Amino acid sequence: MQILKGKKSTTAIALFLVLTFAVSLTALPLANAHTPPWEITTYAYINVAPNPVGKGQQVLIVFWLDLVIQNANISNNIRFRNYQLTITKPDNTTETTTIDFVTDSTSSAYIPFTPDQAGIYRLNFTFPGQVYDYGGPYQGDYYTASTALTTLTVQEEPITKLPTTPLPTEYWTRPINAQNLLWGIVSSNWLGGAANSASTDIWQKDGSAPRSAHIMWTKPYEFGGLVGGTRLPDATYYQGFSYETRFSNPIIISGVLYYLKPLNHAGSGGGYTAVDLRTGEEIWSSDTLGSLTSAAPSKAQLYEVENPDQHGVVPPILWQVVGATWNAYDAFSGKYLFNLTGVPAGTEAYTPKGEILRYILSYNTTSRSGRLLQWNNTAAILNSADVFNLPGWRPVGTTINAQGTPAVHGTAYDFNVTVTADLTGSAAPTIVGVIPGDLILGRSSNVQLTSLPNPNTNPWTLWALNLNASRGPIGSLLWRQDYAAPPGNITRMLAWQPIDTVYRTFTMTDFETGQRLGYSLDTGELLWGPVGPTDIGFQYYSSREGFPAMGNLYVTGYGGIVYCYSMKNGTLLWTYGNGGPGNSTSSGDETPWGRYPTHAAAVADGILYTMSGEHSPNTPLYKGYRARAINATTGQEIWTLLDWSASGLGTSVAPVAIADGYMVFLNAYDGQLYCVGKGPSAMTVTAPDVSIELGRSLVIRGTVTDESPGSKIKGTAAISDESMTAWMEYMFMQQPRPANATGVPVTISVIDSNNNVRTIGQVTSDTSGKFSLQWTPDIPGNYTVIATFAGSNSYWPSSAETFFAVDPAPQATPTPTPPPQSAADLYFVPAVIGIIIAIVVVGAVIILMQRKRP
Repeated sequence: MQILKGKKSTTAIALFLVLTFAVSLTALPLANAHTPPWEITTYAYINVAPNPVGKGQQVLIVFWLDLVIQNANISNNIRFRNYQLTITKPDNTTETTTIDFVTDSTSSAYIPFTPDQAGIYRLNFTFPGQVYDYGGPYQGDYYTASTALTTLTVQEEPITKLPTTPLPTEYWTRPINAQNLLWGIVSSNWLGGAANSASTDIWQKDGSAPRSAHIMWTKPYEFGGLVGGTRLPDATYYQGFSYETRFSNPIIISGVLYYLKPLNHAGSGGGYTAVDLRTGEEIWSSDTLGSLTSAAPSKAQLYEVENPDQHGVVPPILWQVVGATWNAYDAFSGKYLFNLTGVPAGTEAYTPKGEILRYILSYNTTSRSGRLLQWNNTAAILNSADVFNLPGWRPVGTTINAQGTPAVHGTAYDFNVTVTADLTGSAAPTIVGVIPGDLILGRSSNVQLTSLPNPNTNPWTLWALNLNASRGPIGSLLWRQDYAAPPGNITRMLAWQPIDTVYRTFTMTDFETGQRLGYSLDTGELLWGPVGPTDIGFQYYSSREGFPAMGNLYVTGYGGIVYCYSMKNGTLLWTYGNGGPGNSTSSGDETPWGRYPTHAAAVADGILYTMSGEHSPNTPLYKGYRARAINATTGQEIWTLLDWSASGLGTSVAPVAIADGYMVFLNAYDGQLYCVGKGPSAMTVTAPDVSIELGRSLVIRGTVTDESPGSKIKGTAAISDESMTAWMEYMFMQQPRPANATGVPVTISVIDSNNNVRTIGQVTSDTSGKFSLQWTPDIPGNYTVIATFAGSNSYWPSSAETFFAVDPAPQATPTPTPPPQSAADLYFVPAVIGIIIAIVVVGAVIILMQRKRP
């Protein structure tokens, strides 16, 4: 017997259970106390599927009674007991399972089973009968015993299952068909808040990301770029630096981008918009959300609900946070749904299931004790609902008290435990970061991120509390470390986003030198460091930058060099921006920085994305700032694109959003939103419309074009990855047309009259999108021409077909051979002709002489 894992079977059985529940609710009438007790007849049922099945393939055995025991519901423990399932195998060995307590309130139970023999299995479900002993009017009533039998046929060969839809090989859009389960590998969302945002976590752990500078679309966001004219020479528009950052908290859900619009100089106040991620086309817009009087949503939620009659991710929610009140808006329409009031302050985290948690620590340093609470927004919603006296997700139109116990079904807190550990130190105990279900990292000293020198107290204190019940009591102390202050009045502070879950390490930074240190999350012990150069120059202003992803620590900043350290041991793995292997120097000749300031924006799909920007830049903006895509493992440059971002403002990074293989960001050089990613392509191919003779050549022509649906360059030439940066800057940023740009490779094949498939040539399209190939067919008949572009990092593949015909070569006509001449033809005929000519001549002479006679 094996335990079933995964969601497919539980989801399938849930529907069955709901149907059973609906049928059984009316099985018995309501009753008052009665004597003698009733004898209630039960009927047992059993089913196994699939049936037949192959040896080694899993089946699901479901067995149930026709009745629901009286007064059973989800919130109590009134249940049938002692179900027994006996499986007799083909060799007559048996396997018996007893279910002491039927957890499902619908009287149903199910067991996964994997047969290991071929033949007929006999399945026997027995209910032994039960006296009602839960009190009330049915006390003492007897549910009679019942039995159900069935068989399972197992064959040696596995049964054929429906094929799995493979990963996409062509341009794809949302929605994704629910059967395409593998597509979760390439798709993703960007939820903002504690899930994905510039202020919390910028490691996108799901889906794909752009590997080319190909632009899908641009969209005006505000006035940007050069003002123009001579009255204000060289002046460019104000873009919100330093403290009015634009495009804050962008969100992507299911292929829809949500963002806040600016209003004049302010970074907010212009409303809130939802657009198609792939086209930039507006889906809905609100003048209320994100206005001067109403905040914009700052995060989104995709919560997977699982209860007896609800299964799956509930429709996405955009959360507008106003103090302790969370207002929920429908992501599909932008309409108001409901709100949570009394939301407690705390350290926020998302769970894989989509719950939004907040951890609240209150601690009395005098008594050396306190309380730790885990607030769960989904618990507040589920426990407040009351439909048929069942908890569920049905909050629309309600106001929910999210503080304490909101309603009849329970509390908004997953736990509320006492903390007895000694957390005293030189400052009040404070949560630094959380790994839900694992641990809390905390501090009891002022070692938080700072923008000014703040030498450590001696000692300074960190600690960790347990969140894993299998490891010990929730809230118990895992470790406490009192560290000696570093020499030289160094300010050792917690790094921005300090926790690395890959190697279970957290990082700290020495403010004055920018060096980094790694500590164990499990013990608090120093593992490595300090590492990194101490002669940091302008990197001094970026000592707070750096974040962990993929088991590495990426340090960026005003120094213009990206450093990648191993979070395992502090080893320097690579650098970028100093002309090393696989990367270019980021020298900025027109800037005072020496190198272009380079700040991390996100990590996704094995790529580190950086942006250039600075605090309160002069006008005009310096030339040459770029967005960069760097291989996060090797440090090699993948692509760049001209861009000035809102990064470099203290710990802030450029606000970007990455999902479904696309990245969206704001470019301060022109005040437009840019969406970068892999677009669709299209091909045409033609051949002569009339047949040609065998032995003559023909020309096959065609085009390969960029078909990005929301782009102004739709229908223009498809361009090679190598030429993409310069070409996109030409097409979208008014930069000079590149002289050496190239198109994409095209493979041309034919199917000849003998049905042989042959590749006849490979060509490269030009910057007008055209290609051609001259070819001489070698056999007569009908031909199919297939032109194929295999795709690239910039485009999905495309192909096209056409036809031509080749006639056989005409047969040459031989010159006839004259017959041999006879002797008469050779001698007599010419002699006669000669005599006749002589007579004519003599006659002519005689006549002429007579005319001359007097």
